Amino acid sequence: MAKNLLFDCAYSDLWVHPENWKTLTSQKSLKLDWRIECKFYDPLFKEKYPKGFLFRRKLNRFRSLEERKAVVETWLKEIPKLFEDKGYNPITKKYMIPELKPVPGSLHPKLNFVEALKIAYPMLSVSEGVKKELRRIVAKVEKSAVALKMEFSICEIHSGHIRDLLDPLGLTNNEYNKFLTHLSIVLSDLVEKRMVFHNPIRDIKKKKTVKKIRETLELDELNKIFKILKNDNYTFYRYGMIFFHSGARTAELFRVQKKDVNLAKQEYKVTILKGSVSKEVIKVILPNVLSFWTEIIQECTDDNDFLFTRRLKPSLIPIQPCQISIRWRRWVKKKLNVTADFYALKHLFLDELDKASDATLNLSKGMASHTTNVTETVYLVGRNKRKNEALKKINIQFLNL
Repeated sequence: MAKNLLFDCAYSDLWVHPENWKTLTSQKSLKLDWRIECKFYDPLFKEKYPKGFLFRRKLNRFRSLEERKAVVETWLKEIPKLFEDKGYNPITKKYMIPELKPVPGSLHPKLNFVEALKIAYPMLSVSEGVKKELRRIVAKVEKSAVALKMEFSICEIHSGHIRDLLDPLGLTNNEYNKFLTHLSIVLSDLVEKRMVFHNPIRDIKKKKTVKKIRETLELDELNKIFKILKNDNYTFYRYGMIFFHSGARTAELFRVQKKDVNLAKQEYKVTILKGSVSKEVIKVILPNVLSFWTEIIQECTDDNDFLFTRRLKPSLIPIQPCQISIRWRRWVKKKLNVTADFYALKHLFLDELDKASDATLNLSKGMASHTTNVTETVYLVGRNKRKNEALKKINIQFLNL
């Protein structure tokens, strides 16, 4: 049944080959000729195409069944819009309705894929650390695209493009998987915004990796480090003591402001960002380091001061969490010939807390703000409060300082 368009043009119903495309599950079906077709009629070309012009879109370039099916479903919706809303004439390859030009700097399906990634990732609701990593990854992808002279619209991207772009970069398996994970975040967002038909990362297998044992510190070794830092770099020592006894991440502590701290209750509030999800959590100040928290709060001049900024002192201007790794490398790794990373302090503390506290309360899990099981999260709403009260009473001298 023909559907009428502008200027007495029309097009027939769409049909898909293979006809049973919805129910196909075998990989052998990828060898079939996949396409969407219809007949387009234009009275000006009646003599040349008396039976109508065959409009066809092939799908063989998409490499998986899931991708082909997703594209078929999308095109069955988009092709009618192409003819009816945009007035596209496949014979003349022109629009009978003038196509609106996209606003520069805005997303649209025909935008170059690298430009689309550049526009999309800064708008994501993710942590600054993830955005920084995405900036690095997108820059690498752009460099690869230039070297390979790859030019295509974001709406055309598929798994083969991703493989072609990443393979020449010489990435380790861990780096390769990291690239896939971060690119998938952006492409998922672009799918939601209808810039892409399907997230092609889903069709790419991650590479096998070896999970390495994290290097840790012993309490005796940490005692020696902290005694030296106490004399040579007091603010770093103070932050190290607070960090060690917190079970938190540096990124979380660097977001803490004076207004988030309640010394009387031995509590402070942190915002935990994981992926696109953020939540506020009340954490406990252990008695061992209450004096350090009191000291730094007294140094604040404004309720909005961040506690740890330049020189690890309070101010209104935050700094990046990577500053801690830089300081640890300069003051500990190079000077004291220590090979463990700063994050080893967190693992050491949680392990010592686990050994020293009641196993039934699982206090180390609470200090790290790790997700508990459904029953504890949903029904036992008072358990976190009971854990916090128990933590406030723990006065274990892990360090001899």
